Amino acid sequence: MKTNRVILISMLAVSVALTACTKTEPVIQTAEEQVVPVQVEKVVEGSIEVRASITGKLSPDEAVDVSAKVSGKIQKIHVSMGQFVQQGDVLFTLDQTDLVNSVKQAEAAYRAAVAGLKQTESNAVQGIEQAESAVTQYKNAITQAQIAVTQQEQALQDALTAEQRTRQLHTAGAVSNAELERVETALKNTQLALENARTTLENTQSNYENATRSLERANNKIAVEVGKASVDQSRVALENARSQLANATVTAPISGLVSIVHGSTGQIVGPQVPVISMARMNPVKVKTNVSEQELTKIQVGSDVNVEIPSLNQQIAAKVTAVSPFMNNDVKAYPVEMSIPNPNHELKADMVVHVRFGSGSGDKLALIPRKALIEEQGKRYVYKLDEDRVAKVEVVTGTETSDQIEIKEGLRVGDQVVVKGQTLLVDGVKVEIQENAQ
Repeated sequence: MKTNRVILISMLAVSVALTACTKTEPVIQTAEEQVVPVQVEKVVEGSIEVRASITGKLSPDEAVDVSAKVSGKIQKIHVSMGQFVQQGDVLFTLDQTDLVNSVKQAEAAYRAAVAGLKQTESNAVQGIEQAESAVTQYKNAITQAQIAVTQQEQALQDALTAEQRTRQLHTAGAVSNAELERVETALKNTQLALENARTTLENTQSNYENATRSLERANNKIAVEVGKASVDQSRVALENARSQLANATVTAPISGLVSIVHGSTGQIVGPQVPVISMARMNPVKVKTNVSEQELTKIQVGSDVNVEIPSLNQQIAAKVTAVSPFMNNDVKAYPVEMSIPNPNHELKADMVVHVRFGSGSGDKLALIPRKALIEEQGKRYVYKLDEDRVAKVEVVTGTETSDQIEIKEGLRVGDQVVVKGQTLLVDGVKVEIQENAQ
């Protein structure tokens, strides 16, 4: 073993010596350098808009659920979902058989009430005439009864005088007992006649008072007033029946699109059951909520930009309503905007992004947001340097969703990588590719 180690060491020494004596140049072998494809954009000079961005949804300008005012069975639905209808167009009709019969019954009741009123008015006229005649009759009777009482009072006075004279003569023996009895009988008859005359007068006066009250009642026409009230009641019942019949034909309360058809032919519906849902979609509203800080930047009439991602459109709109009260559920203030929609291209519940605010007039160095890389709290970009890139730390300023201001690290005209950064390292060689449009 020791002999082998000595031989190995000797061979190594000889090898080193030979190498040192050789004057041949060393050969360096290198692998082919990797080239990374990237897309670049220039640092541009421009102003940047500082706009608040909030998300909202489109909603109809007005939406209504249409139901029948009366209960009944749907006879026919005249519209379909998505159809545009004008205000007043027929949406659906109910079976009218029972309603038509109700109208006929109400018409008959009204005619009967009118006829009854006419009869009552005629009877009232006759009653007044009869009462007036009775009053006049009893008034004359009172006069006659008073005359009769006066006459009987005078007759009684005459009878008393005759009775006294006859009694004196009888005492003197000048007249017989028979004559005295005749005179006394005549006196009693006269007294009785006076009492009867007075009773007749009292009865006549009572009848006169009754006749007078009857005349007053006839003049008050209470029965006529009751008849008129009955006619009015029948008229209202008829109008209600006709209104119910008219309500069996249900028309559109607004012009707009039929959003949902809830009912079907033969279904029993009532005032609480929606049959048709409608929406006015021109214009449409954007309903959203803004924070207290954002609220100071807008007012009714403010211009806003509405982005509709699903249609890839941006539309100018105006603020139409700003609530002065916070929605405590979301801790923000409700805001509405109006967007013209003559072709009904915009649909309800589409998600939109609303941007509002003011722009800055300062000239700034701007890069696309997608060029920026963040590592350990610092921000970098890959700057193009001929056919290689340099990793440059930058200081940023104002930002939007797609642009960032560069305060330090780059100059206007520099080119920065916007796509392919994940494969880059500082100093690597790159190949420029055209940006996809």
